[in-house]
Formats: sequence, C-alpha cells, structure tokens
Amino acid sequence: MAMNESCCKFFAFGFFILALGLVFFSGSACRNPAAPGTPAVRPLAVDVQVDKARPKKGETLAVAVVVSSPEALRGLKVSGSVFIPTRGAMALDLEPAGEAGQYEARYRGSVSLTPESAEGLYALTVEAVRGNEKAYGKATFLLGKVVADFMPVSALPDENLEQDIKSYYEDFRKAGGNLVIIHNFITDKALYPSRICSKAATAGSPDDKVTLALRLAEEFGLTSLLTAGWDMTRPMPYAECLASTKEIIGDLWEIYGSTPALAGFYSYQEGSGTYLAAQMREFAAAVKSHNRGLVTACAPYIDDPLLAGYLASIDDLDIVIYQGAVMASYRPDNRKCFPPRRTKDFTGLSAGATRARHKITISHVELFGYLEKQVAGVYLASPEDIRSQILSAATCFGPDGISFFNYYYCIHLLGKKVPEVGASRQAVVDSMAAYNLIAGSAAADSSRVGLYIPYSDWWTDRWTNTILPALDAFRRLGISPDILPFVPPPGEEILPYYPLHLNPEQLAFFQANHYVLVLPDIGGMQDTDAILVKKFIEEGGRVVFFGSRIPYTRAYNREEASGGRENAAKSHTRIDVRQPFQGRVRAGEQYRFAALESPSWTAASGKVVAAFEDGSAAVLASAFGKGRCFTIPLTLTEAVRIMPDLMRDMLDEAQRTGSGKNGGAAGGGTAELSARPFDVAGLDEESDIAMSTAGERRVVAAVNYKKKPVDIGLSPRGLEPEAAYELTDLKTGEVVRTGSGKDLARIDVSIPAVDFICLSLARTD
Repeated sequence: MAMNESCCKFFAFGFFILALGLVFFSGSACRNPAAPGTPAVRPLAVDVQVDKARPKKGETLAVAVVVSSPEALRGLKVSGSVFIPTRGAMALDLEPAGEAGQYEARYRGSVSLTPESAEGLYALTVEAVRGNEKAYGKATFLLGKVVADFMPVSALPDENLEQDIKSYYEDFRKAGGNLVIIHNFITDKALYPSRICSKAATAGSPDDKVTLALRLAEEFGLTSLLTAGWDMTRPMPYAECLASTKEIIGDLWEIYGSTPALAGFYSYQEGSGTYLAAQMREFAAAVKSHNRGLVTACAPYIDDPLLAGYLASIDDLDIVIYQGAVMASYRPDNRKCFPPRRTKDFTGLSAGATRARHKITISHVELFGYLEKQVAGVYLASPEDIRSQILSAATCFGPDGISFFNYYYCIHLLGKKVPEVGASRQAVVDSMAAYNLIAGSAAADSSRVGLYIPYSDWWTDRWTNTILPALDAFRRLGISPDILPFVPPPGEEILPYYPLHLNPEQLAFFQANHYVLVLPDIGGMQDTDAILVKKFIEEGGRVVFFGSRIPYTRAYNREEASGGRENAAKSHTRIDVRQPFQGRVRAGEQYRFAALESPSWTAASGKVVAAFEDGSAAVLASAFGKGRCFTIPLTLTEAVRIMPDLMRDMLDEAQRTGSGKNGGAAGGGTAELSARPFDVAGLDEESDIAMSTAGERRVVAAVNYKKKPVDIGLSPRGLEPEAAYELTDLKTGEVVRTGSGKDLARIDVSIPAVDFICLSLARTD
C-alpha cells in the first residue's frame, strides 16, 4: 500500500512538472515559434489599415492601427515606418486614438502624398513591443504603376556579392524599377537562415543571400516580395509540398517581418488551369494568417480565361501577373509562337477580371529568347522583341504596372560577358519611356467596349479559335476592347463544383462602367451567364451578339431578346443598309463581297438595320427591357472586313443610348467622345491601339509591329467645325499641325517600323 502511494505521489509530481513545462513552452512558442508555418494564438497582434488602396498624388491617407492581446498591454511601445518606392523608409508618426483598453490599443497616423511622390507599391510596417515580445503589422497602397523584376537568388554570384546586387539595383532603378521579387532561393540549399529546410545558410554568412538582398533593397528603395515555395533541400512527396510551403511562409515572416521593404509573398508555384485556383487560395490564406496586411501574388500561365476569373474570386489574393509567354512559346515543346501583341491580350484578360474585384494586375514581359529568337547564342531577347512586348503592354487599359522576367539575369548578369546585351538593355530603357507615355495618356481610359467571355470548361480552345480572332478584328477596326472573363459569384468559386448563379458584383461592375458587352460567336451559356446577361440588358445595358452561334439559354427567350427568328445558313454576297445609326453610312449603301455561308434573321419586334440581298436581317437591333440587343450573324472578323463603318456606327449607337456617363442625345457630343475620340483606318492585326479623352483633349497611340512603316488615317470625332485645334506629337512635345475642326477632319500619319505614334489633339480657342 505504501509502495503504491509513493508511486502515485511520484507520478503526480511528474505530471505537475510536465504541465508546467508545457505552459512555459507554449508561451515561448508564441514569441519564437518552433514551427513558424503554423501560427498559434498570438499574445500580441498588430493590424494596420489605410483608407485608400489607390490614392492619387496630392491626397492624404489615414492610417489606423490596432494592437491587441489576450494579456494586459502594459508597457506597450508602438512605432511605424512607411517604405517609399525608390526612396526608402521614413518614420510613420502614430498617436493614440482614444483611451487604450486593457487588451486593445488604437493608434492613428497619416501619409501625405505630394505631386512629386514616387510611384509604386508603398509598404507600411508597424512594430509593437511589450517587454521581450515584438509583433509586426503591415499595410500597402499603390500609387501609379509598379515596375517589377524577378531576381533569382540562385543565380547570384558567390564573389563580390554585395557589389553585384548594388550594381543591379542601381541599374534596375534607372530602367524605372520600383519593386523586386526576390525569387528562387530554395534549391538544394536554402539561401537564407531557415529553421525549416534541412540545409540552410548560416545567418550573416556568404550564403545568406536573401538577407543581404532585402537589406540592400531597403537601401535602394525597392519594395520587395519574397517567393515562397516548399523545402526543396530534401526529398518530399508532392502531397506534402503545400504544407511545407506554409511552413516556409511562416519561417520567412518570423525572420523578415520587421523589414520595412517587405510587402508580402509571391507563390513559387505556377500553373495554367483552374486547378491552380485551389492552390492559390491555400497559399494566400496561409500568408494572411500571419498578418492580414501582407500582400499575396502569383503568376499564372496563359490561355485559360476561366482561370483569370477564378483567381480574381480569391479574396486573399492581391496581385496577379498573367504570363504572356510570347518568347517562351518559341521553346521546342511549345511552338505556338505568339505574336508580341498577345502581351496586351493576356494582360487584358487578367485585368478585366481583377478590376471587378479591386485587385492588382501586372503585365508580364519576357527578356529572354530561345532558338531563333535568342541573341548572340544566349538566353536573351532581341531589342526588337523587347520593344514590341513593352509597347503592347503599354496600350492595355487596366493593368497596374509591368514586370520583367528577368532583368537581373538577362540584362545585368549576361551583360557582364555578352556585348550584345547593351542594345537589349537600351531597348528596355527606351521602351519604358514609351510605356510611361502611352500608359499614362492614351491607355488611361476604358473604351467601354467589353469582350465578355462566359463560363465554360472548354475555353482553352475557344480562346484561340474565337476570342483571339475577335480581338484582332477589333484591332483592324481601331478599337481597344476590355476583356471581361466570367468571375464566379461569392461562395460558388470552389472547384470542381459548377457555379449556378450570376455574380452580382460583376453585374454591378459592368453597369457602373457602362459597358457595351460583345459576345463573339458564343454557342451557348450556362445559367450563371444567361441570368447575368438578361439582367444586364433588362436594367438598361447593351449587348452585341456576333456569329452564327447566337447563344441559346434557358434563362430568357433569345428570339424575344434579339427581336426576330433565326434562319438557316445559306450563301450571301451583298448587304444593303436600311436604317443607319450614326451617319458614317447612309441608307441605300451596299456592301458586296465574295460568297460566304451565314445564317440570317427575320425581324419581329426588332429593327432591320442592314439586310442581305434576300431581305433577311444581317444587322438586327431590338429593345429588351430597358436595354437593347444587337444581333449580327456574321463573325466579328467578317463584319469588320465587310462593313467597318457600319460596325463603328453600331457600337457608337450602343454607347450613345446607354445610361450614365455614355448616355445622351443623338448626334454625338460628349457621349461619343467619352467612348472613342477617333476613328482609325489602315490598321490590321499586327498593331495595337489605345485612346482616351480628358475634357477637350483627345489622345491616341498606335503601335506598328511590322518591319515596314504603316500609313493610317485618324478621323477625330465630335470636333466643332470652326473651332481652333492643335495636334501635338507627345513623343517630341512638338505641335505638328494646327487648324479648324474642319481642317483636321482627317489626319494622315505614318507609323515607323516596330514603333509607335502618340498624338494629342486639343482645342485652343
């Protein structure tokens, strides 16, 4: 009996010691977690918020900070910094906002922007200290455009490392750089002092390259993202990679969270299908679990409009860099050989989705080359290919900047040993000056024409066969449409389940921006899109259907919407204008063409705008609810080739009769001007176009990718015949022509080979 009692006392004492140890260990783990990837309940948390995500120069932002803890906040000290792109960190003055509570303290501050404030991604860092405990909070805001580069740490030299990074940062800044993605630093060894990886650099050693890169980024004023992947220093089943990535995120946050230059994390994992959405949702949530203010970013591949929408639906994902793969497509295993103008199309696809969710899209430009596209036998793109990509990116409305893959290796590193790199580097510098000019003027406005891509599991093929030809047809027409892919409604973005309802946020986005939605040759729509299109038209929107496959849907009667009945396809050779819209074409004009097979429509409630030679409708306009439908059984490519001015009239009519900004009385004026300030003739698909309007000032930019000059004609819309105007070449700042509105009704311009024009027309009286 005594023996048993002694044993009980011994074990009780042991359990007491064990419990005491567990309590101590738990408290220590919160300060210095042994497993950084799995954050526990933190005894000290910092939340930082700014009241404007995209402020303008001259504005002042309000900063709100909340420090909280389940333990009393005695002896709390709070300080902050603002990291200014290209300038570095400066102090953020914070003051108490009201009486501090026992478990929560609030602070406020402000950031004032001047007309001279630098553009880029600003990062705020707030540190809270209580005794030996420290906690950090982040927030960001975007001013103007981001110019980013991927710096592969694995390519950094072992000798003269600091000097190499300094010279790269200095040169990248000269090219306009303001953000660096510190990339690819876990291979067979982690090039930072990781507590997760099996083989890692010792802190402060020559192998600790990430720490040095971040420190110098702070010195050179480069806002930074860290690439987070899994532990590649040891064999790992793929099933464990996501969990390992989450651990790496925590590891990096614990080590570098206090760094003012650090804004967030970029996902090492890339992908080209909707399968990537689940991965990015997990990745972004893992980053935000450490601090809600950290930025999350990824770079998906091309060709899947559905992926663009699904990525936009992820609340925790902040930045999407949609890879254009223009130069990468020349690889032996991927010989699509995309032309440089696709840079704009791929970026526009992403921007059309992210804008609806208030996220950031960054263009992707490739500075490398393969096979016949490489320069001097090395991994480098030619000046011509670099210039073409950057000019294409410049003409896209919507993106928040541009990224290079990558300036460090292709320009900086190869430039040390390959003389030909000098010309490619100069192409980056010169083209970025053109980028800033075009993106800041001609591409500053939306055309309000939106090429809508509804939900479908098969859009990879349809993107190539349907959407790209439609985009090239718009190029020939001289119009730059926004690309608007389907975005799943909240709660229905979880694959593989099909979304079933319209997305009210996307509908509101279309309405607020007064889009004319264009659906090119779409054979059918699921209820998600059909209900959205129905409500959009009924509530005052305008939709244009092109092609032999006008959508069938259960949500509404397509004959009622189109105002007629579809006839079987047969051969046609002529179209007669019956009831023109705007004045470019007149009743009785005819379009004759080589025989083509096309359906037609017999009008019921709709109006026949133009008819085939047998009297059936080739262009049909119909009222539907408060809005209007326009039905053209030709493909967009055929319609633009056969009757370009009638298509311009139709789009103007759709925008003129819209509500809000693009509404107004017939006859042009401000409504037309806000939609499209110039008609452009002479362009083909090997071009890009952008134009905008600011008051009486009209700006147009056109890019020619051909190796010979192209002559085009510009016809300004809505000029007062007797008013005085001047035409300015924004590339040189010179006034190149003056005259009355009547004198400038037609402006003939030549675009040099692989070059651009950027012209401003302004009233002077």
